[in-house]
This record gives sequence, C-alpha cells and structure tokens, in this order.
Amino acid sequence: MNATTHTRDRVPGRNAADPIRSQTHRTETSRVMTAALATLLLAGTIGLSACSAPAEAQEAGATAAVERPGDTRRRIPVRVTVTEQGDFVEFGEYVGEARGLSEVHLTAAAPGRVATVAVEQGDAVTAGQSLAAIAPDQARTRYQTAVLNERLARETWEREQRFLEQGNSFQLKVDQAHLAWLQARSALLDAETMRDSQLAIAPIDGTVVRRHIQPHEDLEPGDPTFDIADMRRMLVTVGVPEADISGVRDLDRAEVVFSAFPDRVFEGTPTSFARMRSDRTLTYEVEIEIDNADGEILSGQTARVRLALRHYPEVVVVPSSAVFIRNNQSYVMVVEGDTARELPVRTGVTNATETVILSGLEPGAQLVTEGFNRLADGAPVEIVQ
Repeated sequence: MNATTHTRDRVPGRNAADPIRSQTHRTETSRVMTAALATLLLAGTIGLSACSAPAEAQEAGATAAVERPGDTRRRIPVRVTVTEQGDFVEFGEYVGEARGLSEVHLTAAAPGRVATVAVEQGDAVTAGQSLAAIAPDQARTRYQTAVLNERLARETWEREQRFLEQGNSFQLKVDQAHLAWLQARSALLDAETMRDSQLAIAPIDGTVVRRHIQPHEDLEPGDPTFDIADMRRMLVTVGVPEADISGVRDLDRAEVVFSAFPDRVFEGTPTSFARMRSDRTLTYEVEIEIDNADGEILSGQTARVRLALRHYPEVVVVPSSAVFIRNNQSYVMVVEGDTARELPVRTGVTNATETVILSGLEPGAQLVTEGFNRLADGAPVEIVQ
C-alpha cells in the first residue's frame, strides 16, 4: 500500500535533484541579463558623451564669440585718413610737340653742286656763319657783280642830281638814274640772298637740328639744306578742345613733362592761343614757352602738357582709389568707432589721384583708404598704421 502511494505522488520526468538544478539555472540567467544590461548602459553612456562633447564645445565657442566682440583676431585691418577741406585745381592734359623758340629752314636758291659741308647735326652756330658751299664761285661772282652795279647806279644818280642843281641836266634824267639805282639795289639784295643761300649762312645763333645735304650732291632751287633752332627756349604747341579754351585764356603757368624725362616737370608759361579753331584738329592751338638752358630738350620731342583750367576752393578732396561705384552710385567706406560704414556720395571733378566730393562726406571723417574691398557695411575693423 505504501509503495502504491509513493508512485502516485511522483511527477513524471523529474527526480529528487530537479529543484537544485532549476535554482542554478535561474541564477545564471539573472547574471547574464545583469551583464547585458550593464553593457547596454555603458554603451549608451559612451555614445551620449561622444555626442554631447562637440555640442558643448560649439556652445562654448558660440558663447565665447558672443561674449568677446572685441576680439581683434576677428577684425579686419584697414588704413584710414581724416578728410579735410582744401583747394582743388582741375587740370587738362594735352599732347604737344616741342620746337625751338626761333627756327629757320634754309634752302638752296639756285641749282648747283654741294662743294663742302662745314657742320653736323647738333653743332652750335652763330649768326653769319657759313655752314656749307653750294656752287660757291657762281654765287660770289653774281654777288660781286651786283655790288658793283649798285655802286655805279648810285653814283650816276647822285651825279645827275648835281647837274640838275647846276642847270646842266633835266629832271627826267635824274628820275631815270634814280630808277636805275633802285633796280640795281634790288638786284643786289637778290644776289645777297642767293649768296647766303648758296653758302648756307646762318641767320640766327642756334643749333643745327637737321642737315639735309651731303658733299657732291646736286641740288635744285628750293631743296632744303639745314634747319637751325635757338634751343635755349622751347615752344610747345598743344591743341585744346573748345570746352576747355575758356579756362586756358586766363592761364599764367603750365606743367610740361617729356617722355624722355618722365620724372622731371618743366614749368612753362602760356604765351599765346589761337583765336580760330583748326579745321583739321577741331582744337585751338596754345603755345607754352619753357626754359631749356641745358639743351636737354630736342626739337620734335613729344610732351604731355598739364594746364590748370578751373579752381575749386574749400572742397572735400579724397584719394580717387578710395571711391568705388556700384549700380551707377559712388560710395566710400568710413570708420565709426570700430565699425565700417558705407556712405553713398556725389562726386565732382576728378583726376588720376584725387576726386572732389560734393555731398555725402563731411570733413573729419575717417575715410578707409586701404582694405575697403574686404569690408561690408557694419563689419568690425581695426585701424592700423
């Protein structure tokens, strides 16, 4: 009976050791779950730290940027000048050509062969000096003949005048003798001119700026021989447009620069201007006289002439490089405190270096002269020396 009872009380598939194994299994499962949970918590913490570090750094940087507006490392360096009122002179620039104050062009008066040439280009000559000989014997003979004829004609006229006073002649003969003397005198002047031409006599003191002939060359009447110029004073001729001629009329000085001497400015004096416009250039010719005592300027050299046309007193003048244009509006940059401000301005006359400001900019402003191309309105700046 007892054996039967024990059999009914057993659960199939289990034995006396099952509760211990079940407890052990539950313990290991709990330990594994605890380790997995710890691992997940550790990974989450690491992930949150990795994500939050840049955000905190960015927030700290942004806070620093906001809290440190005076940080000079973030400011744009600029150079400035303080605007002032002053006088401005508007100049006109023109291109001209220099020549000697006195220039003569010698030509052959009669046909003949060049026997000798006594001077070269660049030689200094004096008035009355012979520069060459062109058929000289013929020229001298013609001149000597003319001198003799003039003397004989004069003596004949004077004799007839005495005879008339004595009653031994007639007025008609006196008049005829007078006419013959006048004709002989005219022939003498022609012979003298021809002699001077054939001997290339210099009529002025100056310099030979050009020699046109060579020895043994055959010349015809009118062929050029020499150009002579007084180079101690030079004359520069420029063409001035109609719009500027009114200002030129009252000029008392001019600035002349030659291509050969770009760093030297010659002070000139306007001496005359044309009263009639040239049909060829549609300009008025103005002559400027300059000193050339050292002889550095040569005839024919090109010159750039600056003429003061108009005077503007007490205006704000700024460097032309400090003015910029956007959408047909002129602007400048100024510094107010430590901030750049863009100002629209109205400009007036200008030249290569300076511009007149008619409105929009007052005297005493700190005008940005260097670095404004990197600025925008309201940008922080730092003024450097």
